Amino acid sequence: MDEVKRLVWNGELNVLVSIDPSFLMKGSPREIAVLRIRVPRETYLINYMPFIWKKIKNFLSFDPLNDNEKYFWFEHNKIPISWNYPVGVLFDGLLGRSSTFATTFEDQLKDEITILRIRLVMGDSPPPTIIPITISKTQVEKYWFHQWKQVCFILNGSSKGIMSLSVNESRKFWSSIITRNFHDFIEISSKISTSRPRHIPIIVQIFKASGISRISQPTIRMTGVNPTLKDIEEDVFNTDEGMSANNCIVICQGIEIPWEIVLCDLYFKLRSFDGFLYITLVSIKNNDKALPEL
Repeated sequence: MDEVKRLVWNGELNVLVSIDPSFLMKGSPREIAVLRIRVPRETYLINYMPFIWKKIKNFLSFDPLNDNEKYFWFEHNKIPISWNYPVGVLFDGLLGRSSTFATTFEDQLKDEITILRIRLVMGDSPPPTIIPITISKTQVEKYWFHQWKQVCFILNGSSKGIMSLSVNESRKFWSSIITRNFHDFIEISSKISTSRPRHIPIIVQIFKASGISRISQPTIRMTGVNPTLKDIEEDVFNTDEGMSANNCIVICQGIEIPWEIVLCDLYFKLRSFDGFLYITLVSIKNNDKALPEL
């Protein structure tokens, strides 16, 4: 299982970040507005903001440290995307939103070089449901730690496991994300987890054939049972959506997962760095068009 976790931890994506022209002074080199980054699936886009600011600081038309009237966020094809989901989850969701999604996920990605294309934009107010990016160095750390408090409560029935970490352990835990230290991450997260969870912390992205999506966070009780993904079908789908295990595929950590897999095993092997198991469900479409680069 540790080898599977390590493979998940080391998974990466090619990300192309375009900078909105309004950020830059007139006459700035065109190439400065495009940044190419190799990003772990298991991180947040916002963790790369210091790198982005450093790359463009000499060409900025404003001072982001002192301009409190502007809000920053990411978009893909002019659609705002949430930085507070792992990069890999965002990528899987954007694939799911694609109108040319093929019958199987593996066929779609075969022999393809995929790039997550995003744009950093700003405005006088953030889009609804989007958490704006601040200059604060602690914004993302506080959010991530809050996620783990939720996970600890869902798994154990209380948040005692994470709240009892020492100051040094808490710092080491967050540092493991920034420095990509797999050993430290496993060491600390093991103190929060339990081999017999009360519930499974799971977040589901659901994409209908129409392209409409929604987020679900079902309560999956594990006491006295050991369900498969197929067993929780009724907890995931709304009866009026016309979607079921028969016409959807399951994506987790960028790979297609069978509905018959035991949920507890899936959680401990493929859960994300914030403690949640992210599942992307995509309505199957029968077409043979090529997948566009994201």
